[in-house]
Amino acid sequence: MSEENQPDDVEEEPFDPATDPRDWSAAETELACFALARSKGKRLIRIINTKKLPMQFICIFEDYAE
Repeated sequence: MSEENQPDDVEEEPFDPATDPRDWSAAETELACFALARSKGKRLIRIINTKKLPMQFICIFEDYAE
């Protein structure tokens, strides 16, 4: 697969919860990531599918610019 045909959700490095400095939460579904962002009052910037059940999605957030 060429570089331009790669899916957008390919993560260059595996997600490491112990060292990742970003604001993140785990969720069961992608839709739950949007609900978490809304409840936190933050912008969802990335969803990482770890393919590890039961909370296979990592939701990455950032504050809204004021």
